[in-house]
Amino acid sequence: MISVLLGWQGLGRRWEPTRLTRRLPLLAGLLLLSLFTVLPFLSRPGMALLLLGSGLLWLSWSLLEPPGAMGGMGRWLLVFLAVAVVATGFSPVPREALRGLLKLVLYLGVWALAARLLAHRRRWWNPLLAGLLLGGLAEAVLALRQLHGGAMALATWSDEASILLNTERLYGSLGNPNLLGGYLVPIVPLAVGAALHWRRWPSRLFAAVTVALAGTALVLTYSRGAWLGLAAGLVCLILLWGWFALPRLQGQRQAVLFCGLLLAALLGAMAMARLLEPLQVRLLSALAGRGDSSVNFRINVWMAAWQMLRDYPWTGIGPGQDAFNRVYPLYQQPLFNALSAYSMPLELAVELGVAGLLAGIAVFCHALRQGLRQLKAAAATTEAGRWPQISVMAAVVGLGAHGLVDTIFLRPEVQLTWWLCIAFLATPHQPHRLQAKTHGARGAGGGAPAPG
Repeated sequence: MISVLLGWQGLGRRWEPTRLTRRLPLLAGLLLLSLFTVLPFLSRPGMALLLLGSGLLWLSWSLLEPPGAMGGMGRWLLVFLAVAVVATGFSPVPREALRGLLKLVLYLGVWALAARLLAHRRRWWNPLLAGLLLGGLAEAVLALRQLHGGAMALATWSDEASILLNTERLYGSLGNPNLLGGYLVPIVPLAVGAALHWRRWPSRLFAAVTVALAGTALVLTYSRGAWLGLAAGLVCLILLWGWFALPRLQGQRQAVLFCGLLLAALLGAMAMARLLEPLQVRLLSALAGRGDSSVNFRINVWMAAWQMLRDYPWTGIGPGQDAFNRVYPLYQQPLFNALSAYSMPLELAVELGVAGLLAGIAVFCHALRQGLRQLKAAAATTEAGRWPQISVMAAVVGLGAHGLVDTIFLRPEVQLTWWLCIAFLATPHQPHRLQAKTHGARGAGGGAPAPG
């Protein structure tokens, strides 16, 4: 079945290669670099053009090169896409579901292009990461300027019963503090990894400034979901560093360091919350249950979404926010209208059914498994050579933790960053010598290895 789906790849290799076709990797790199650098500032028409261009470029590249063996991530994404197609076919609102399916295809086109580029030339990761961090730094600066120039009404506290009423929440160009927090959640661990991995001090300084400003902007969004994602990402980063980056410490010494780093991370978070009263108040409000307006709102939305899942358990209502917005009013409680399920696992189950939820979990788990394999494959490299894998895994874990309590993946700024991280983890790690030989073989006419 897979061979039938991939049979069209490489059909154009009999054509005489031109200078344009030989420069497809460069075109792909420049296109993705442009996309991720200006990602938070793109208009929706501009975003659609870049996504469409990425998909068409991947199709052209695949047509001109023979296909390699499909990796595990490619198989799981095919399963995920197949479930989405079935859910669209059985959707009670097929027109809206079809729009959601087309958006998913465009996102997967970016993943496919990034995965092929990184499998062909993995050194493109550093420019793509630099562009992503540059966009995150610009977004953080724009958000922090709102403290000086004043914020619009949408950024102040919405709960009139809260003692934090009139406290300004940063929202940047995304128009929503939770979405700004979701966009910055992966930026912070990726910038930490870049600061420790890059060799030149100007590059390290750029990454360190990004960590400081993006982390500050994220904290000042007062988004508890973003705080949860940041904490999960940083804890994952510290633990992976303690476990893999210090191979000389074996047995009990490694276990002691592992526990010590975890304890230090927890104590640091508690100290920050203790020193900053708004953070403490906001964190404690999460334990108030229905006594907190935001938590109460989410509970009511989750209950309505659960009823939707009970009525459409196997095929869901169809992919996309448009399908959710058409069906949800039939189940919502009075005064609790919502644009999403405010939980990515629940959102996947409602849109694609139980099979879609399981496929999404499989993609997440397989990405982390591939990251661990890359860390083991990088055992012969220096400690700094492991930071890309560690930071990307921390970014994926942070986004996953934030997604438990918010549907941030509905925004392309967040979802495209997720797919870039998944593409990096899906491509196999190759030592420098082996990679150089592989590039030489490709220059002689070989195809790129399949992403993990």
